[in-house]
Amino acid sequence: MAIVAVFEFPGASVDQYEKVFEAGGAPILEQPSRRYHVCYRTDTGFVVVDVWDDEQSFASFGEVIGPAMQSAGLNGGPVVHSLQGIITQDGKRSK
Repeated sequence: MAIVAVFEFPGASVDQYEKVFEAGGAPILEQPSRRYHVCYRTDTGFVVVDVWDDEQSFASFGEVIGPAMQSAGLNGGPVVHSLQGIITQDGKRSK
């Protein structure tokens, strides 16, 4: 079952977000089981939302993202939810 992982980083900067990619390199980007990755700024920091094919794939990614986040000075784990649905730009709906 697909899942959504939401990371909230109040008090953090988007520079720290960018450092995660520097620290983690290609393994951060090359995740075939990650469907989407979105990061947006908030009034107090930023939020990352990832959609994954399944919880096991996301859990395996923890070995990659955890050290990269620590290197960037980011702490905290995600809240994980079951995915109900996605609507793509062409209007197709899927789960």
